[in-house]
Amino acid sequence: MDVLGYLKSRQNELERINHPFSGRSPAFRYLYAYGVGVLALGSMKAMTELTDRFDYFLECISLPNEQKEQIVDDLNNHFEYRLTESVRILKTKEVQYCFFADLWKLCNLAVWSLEYCEKVIENYIQVFHMSETEIAFLRSFNDAAVKRDVSAARQCYHDFREAGFDIPYRIMQYFMPEFYDEESYGEIVVKAGKTLRIDKPARVSGDIVVERGGSLIFDGADLTMQGGILIDGGRIQFLDSKVFVSECSHKYFLDIRDAAVVRIENTAVDCNMQCGFLTQNKGRLLIEEAELLRSQGARMIAFSGRYIRIRRSSFVQGGAGFLALSGFCQTILEKCDFIQAEADYGGAFFSDSIDNTVIRECSFRFCNAKYLGGAIYFKYQKLGQVVRDCVYGNCEPAESAVFNVYQDDFELKIR
Repeated sequence: MDVLGYLKSRQNELERINHPFSGRSPAFRYLYAYGVGVLALGSMKAMTELTDRFDYFLECISLPNEQKEQIVDDLNNHFEYRLTESVRILKTKEVQYCFFADLWKLCNLAVWSLEYCEKVIENYIQVFHMSETEIAFLRSFNDAAVKRDVSAARQCYHDFREAGFDIPYRIMQYFMPEFYDEESYGEIVVKAGKTLRIDKPARVSGDIVVERGGSLIFDGADLTMQGGILIDGGRIQFLDSKVFVSECSHKYFLDIRDAAVVRIENTAVDCNMQCGFLTQNKGRLLIEEAELLRSQGARMIAFSGRYIRIRRSSFVQGGAGFLALSGFCQTILEKCDFIQAEADYGGAFFSDSIDNTVIRECSFRFCNAKYLGGAIYFKYQKLGQVVRDCVYGNCEPAESAVFNVYQDDFELKIR
């Protein structure tokens, strides 16, 4: 095995900037890359100058390099057909703005083929019917990116938004990795029919209230919060975000009432020993690939809704335990880590729910109970409470790391 070669490839992978659409379907990524390839490979001069940069782009968007040959073949033999398909999938403003960022990243490197590249960009501008404001923004931001002028880039971004347009923050950072902009908020009330989306660094000094019919979405946010969030019949979602609770006078950072579905995916939340993380009284709670840290004063999560599913997530340092479930709550916990928790009963997990629970392939370490159930405590022993393939390390009391589990064969059916 070529160890040095492998390590070099891993280094290149880590240094590579992931494309915002690298997780899209293979068909989407190919047609997107084909559209960019019209500029990079559409003339001999461009191909001579831009091949290396285009290869790097293919790596960023996670398209196999061998498909570059297919792009060249389609450019030569099926140009109009493939271009029509490419334009069709570039239908949202978010995708179009990112597409132009990729075009300009290539155009900025052109010397011999500069005239050709600029004509390609002009033609795409006409195809997508870009407004004068959008064109001016993209050109000005590209100039700032070339000069690495963060102040000018930030001013372009603010002017663009004040003109009534929006562009995702992650696209801005892909266009210009040095770009940084932080939003500041005071008290926030999200009214019915309104949506507040935070997709960038932000500081909130005060509480956020989401009324029935309103929506609060964190998508790529880096949030520092001095206060709590109350969802009163509204909607909340966390995607690819980081949250730090600098100060909170509430028992729980998130108080969710009468919500239908709450999703938390690929998100890290640090409660900073200020409060519990979440309480929810109805609906469903779906958590995946999350990291929940340092709760105090209440369980990390108190749930009495209809269904909770947590997968591939970690819970660390729960001063009053991690999970407390009650009511008619169906539960699935899969491949989760629970580290360092303390409570009277069930250091990591406490349930007096009368519905079914399956806990499988989870790890419990340094989870302690004052009385029973160092890791897991069921108030009632009954059919439907199953713990499978879990491991326990340094959980006290050791003789009752799991209390009242029912170890018969059982398969949970989701209703």
